[in-house]
Amino acid sequence: MSEVETGFWEWVASEKARWDEAIELVERAEEVPDIITWLEREIQVARENAFSLSLRGENGAEYWTGYADALEDVLNAIRRREVRA
Repeated sequence: MSEVETGFWEWVASEKARWDEAIELVERAEEVPDIITWLEREIQVARENAFSLSLRGENGAEYWTGYADALEDVLNAIRRREVRA
């Protein structure tokens, strides 16, 4: 094989390795949640943070409670189909 052919096949092998790595990363990636799932998860985290801060007597529980309330308002509006594109 000539140097050109050898270089070409080395390039093909390196590109295939890059593609295999990219495909593996995509397959391992967590599926992106839909907006309802994301909102529900965020509300739960916010409520847990507010509860934890209030039990420890630290500041910030009001912030997390307000954040959770705001997200619940958005979630309820979506569920009632009040949100327009």
